Amino acid sequence: MPRSSSPTHRKHPRQSRAQATCDAILTATARLLIRDGYEATSTNRVAQEAGVSIGSLYQYYPNKEGLVMAVLEQHGGRWLAEFQVGLEQSTSAPLSVAVRSIIQQVLTLKRLHPQLDVLRYALLPHLRPLGYVDTFEQELFRLVRSFLAPRVDDIRPRELDMAVFIVVHSLEALCHASGVQRPDYLTNDVFLEELCALVLGYLRPAPALLPRARHRPARSGGKYEQ
Repeated sequence: MPRSSSPTHRKHPRQSRAQATCDAILTATARLLIRDGYEATSTNRVAQEAGVSIGSLYQYYPNKEGLVMAVLEQHGGRWLAEFQVGLEQSTSAPLSVAVRSIIQQVLTLKRLHPQLDVLRYALLPHLRPLGYVDTFEQELFRLVRSFLAPRVDDIRPRELDMAVFIVVHSLEALCHASGVQRPDYLTNDVFLEELCALVLGYLRPAPALLPRARHRPARSGGKYEQ
């Protein structure tokens, strides 16, 4: 497959008709990728599925790589935009309330946009060797970090970047497994509460679970006192 110096786009649509063509192409690409897989998807099949000429497709996307990357960017961008709105609405809420609201939103978005998880987990192994950077994950990390940073004095972990890594990957893995194996969990309030307990138990465990502080003995009158 020939590589392009600009693997995602040749040009950007400027008119509504051109945008509609691009949307049709990306919708067809996602449909074929989910139904038939990466290897069976080709630019010719996408053009046929979208009802456009192969020449029209190549005006906007140089090859299959570009199509696949554009699909991931489109779906990821929509998901992140909705997630950011939820974060902004929870900015002033107490940590426990905000975490519950955010996890509820994640479950809702996973349910409303099931294609994104399917596509990301299926396609990233093909794209990473080609130098593709998962901007969805980077942006998700940034958003969660921006949420936790003002609360750093209220949470246990001192390494904020590590805390973000643990929280994001824990929720991503569990929600993905739920979507694949137990989609009913995405609407199950008990599952929501268990995820909240997991995240809050990590970020701010109950005092009884915290390691006891070691008190240095104070020296007084030549003797140590406890």
